[in-house]
Amino acid sequence: MDYSQREGSRSVYDYSDKSIQQAGYAAIVYALISVATTIFAYLRSPSGPWPAMAIGAGFVGGAFCGLAFGIYRKSRIAVVLMLVLVIGLQLYTWFVQRSFSGSILSFIVTGFLLRGAKRIFEEHSGG
Repeated sequence: MDYSQREGSRSVYDYSDKSIQQAGYAAIVYALISVATTIFAYLRSPSGPWPAMAIGAGFVGGAFCGLAFGIYRKSRIAVVLMLVLVIGLQLYTWFVQRSFSGSILSFIVTGFLLRGAKRIFEEHSGG
Protein backbone atom coordinates (compact mmCIF):
# COMPACT_ATOMS: atom_id res chain seq x y z
CA MET A 1 0.00 0.00 0.00
CA ASP A 2 1.35 3.41 -0.97
CA TYR A 3 0.83 5.60 2.09
CA SER A 4 1.68 8.82 0.28
CA GLN A 5 -1.46 8.47 -1.85
CA ARG A 6 -3.85 8.27 1.11
CA GLU A 7 -6.20 11.15 1.64
CA GLY A 8 -4.88 13.51 4.28
CA SER A 9 -1.36 12.10 4.10
CA ARG A 10 1.45 14.52 3.39
CA SER A 11 4.75 13.32 2.12
CA VAL A 12 7.93 15.18 3.00
CA TYR A 13 8.63 15.33 -0.73
CA ASP A 14 5.37 16.81 -2.01
CA TYR A 15 6.00 17.91 -5.58
CA SER A 16 2.39 18.67 -6.44
CA ASP A 17 2.72 22.46 -6.02
CA LYS A 18 5.00 23.85 -8.71
CA SER A 19 4.38 27.56 -8.05
CA ILE A 20 7.90 28.27 -6.72
CA GLN A 21 9.52 26.44 -9.64
CA GLN A 22 7.28 28.28 -12.11
CA ALA A 23 8.16 31.62 -10.50
CA GLY A 24 11.83 30.82 -11.08
CA TYR A 25 11.13 29.91 -14.70
CA ALA A 26 9.21 33.18 -15.15
CA ALA A 27 12.18 35.14 -13.80
CA ILE A 28 14.54 33.42 -16.24
CA VAL A 29 12.21 33.99 -19.19
CA TYR A 30 11.85 37.65 -18.22
CA ALA A 31 15.65 38.00 -18.07
CA LEU A 32 16.13 36.38 -21.47
CA ILE A 33 13.44 38.49 -23.12
CA SER A 34 14.76 41.74 -21.63
CA VAL A 35 18.29 41.01 -22.90
CA ALA A 36 16.95 39.89 -26.31
CA THR A 37 14.89 43.06 -26.76
CA THR A 38 17.97 45.15 -25.99
CA ILE A 39 19.93 43.25 -28.63
CA PHE A 40 17.13 43.66 -31.19
CA ALA A 41 16.90 47.40 -30.43
CA TYR A 42 20.64 47.68 -31.06
CA LEU A 43 20.38 45.82 -34.37
CA ARG A 44 17.58 48.12 -35.46
CA SER A 45 19.51 51.31 -34.65
CA PRO A 46 23.24 50.71 -34.11
CA SER A 47 24.15 54.37 -33.53
CA GLY A 48 23.91 55.65 -30.00
CA PRO A 49 25.16 54.83 -26.50
CA TRP A 50 24.80 51.09 -27.06
CA PRO A 51 27.99 49.83 -25.39
CA ALA A 52 26.76 51.22 -22.07
CA MET A 53 23.27 49.85 -22.67
CA ALA A 54 24.66 46.42 -23.58
CA ILE A 55 26.68 46.32 -20.37
CA GLY A 56 23.61 47.45 -18.43
CA ALA A 57 21.45 44.79 -20.09
CA GLY A 58 24.04 42.16 -19.21
CA PHE A 59 24.03 43.23 -15.56
CA VAL A 60 20.23 43.29 -15.46
CA GLY A 61 20.02 39.86 -17.08
CA GLY A 62 22.59 38.51 -14.66
CA ALA A 63 20.76 40.04 -11.71
CA PHE A 64 17.47 38.50 -12.85
CA CYS A 65 19.11 35.09 -13.23
CA GLY A 66 20.64 35.43 -9.75
CA LEU A 67 17.24 36.31 -8.35
CA ALA A 68 15.74 33.33 -10.18
CA PHE A 69 18.29 31.10 -8.44
CA GLY A 70 17.28 32.69 -5.14
CA ILE A 71 13.64 31.97 -5.91
CA TYR A 72 14.49 28.30 -6.52
CA ARG A 73 16.23 28.32 -3.13
CA LYS A 74 13.00 29.74 -1.63
CA SER A 75 14.46 33.11 -0.69
CA ARG A 76 11.86 35.66 0.35
CA ILE A 77 14.24 38.52 -0.41
CA ALA A 78 14.86 37.26 -3.96
CA VAL A 79 11.18 36.92 -4.84
CA VAL A 80 10.33 40.35 -3.39
CA LEU A 81 13.25 42.00 -5.23
CA MET A 82 12.22 40.33 -8.48
CA LEU A 83 8.65 41.58 -8.02
CA VAL A 84 9.90 45.12 -7.31
CA LEU A 85 12.14 45.06 -10.39
CA VAL A 86 9.49 43.72 -12.78
CA ILE A 87 6.77 46.05 -11.52
CA GLY A 88 9.15 49.02 -11.25
CA LEU A 89 10.49 48.60 -14.78
CA GLN A 90 6.97 48.32 -16.16
CA LEU A 91 5.83 51.45 -14.27
CA TYR A 92 8.89 53.26 -15.67
CA THR A 93 7.91 52.15 -19.17
CA TRP A 94 4.34 53.35 -18.71
CA PHE A 95 4.90 56.70 -17.02
CA VAL A 96 8.33 57.87 -18.18
CA GLN A 97 8.54 56.41 -21.68
CA ARG A 98 4.75 56.63 -22.16
CA SER A 99 4.64 53.21 -23.78
CA PHE A 100 2.66 50.06 -23.13
CA SER A 101 5.34 47.74 -24.53
CA GLY A 102 5.99 44.69 -22.40
CA SER A 103 2.76 45.03 -20.43
CA ILE A 104 1.43 41.56 -21.21
CA LEU A 105 4.75 39.91 -20.34
CA SER A 106 4.98 41.88 -17.10
CA PHE A 107 1.45 40.90 -16.09
CA ILE A 108 2.15 37.22 -16.74
CA VAL A 109 5.52 37.22 -14.96
CA THR A 110 4.07 39.17 -12.02
CA GLY A 111 1.28 36.61 -11.68
CA PHE A 112 3.76 33.72 -11.52
CA LEU A 113 5.97 35.64 -9.09
CA LEU A 114 3.03 36.45 -6.80
CA ARG A 115 1.99 32.78 -6.70
CA GLY A 116 5.56 31.75 -5.97
CA ALA A 117 5.95 34.47 -3.32
CA LYS A 118 2.78 33.31 -1.61
CA ARG A 119 4.06 29.74 -1.46
CA ILE A 120 7.55 30.80 -0.30
CA PHE A 121 6.11 32.88 2.53
CA GLU A 122 3.77 30.00 3.48
CA GLU A 123 6.71 27.61 3.70
CA HIS A 124 8.74 30.01 5.84
CA SER A 125 5.81 30.51 8.21
CA GLY A 126 5.48 26.75 8.68
CA GLY A 127 2.25 26.34 6.71
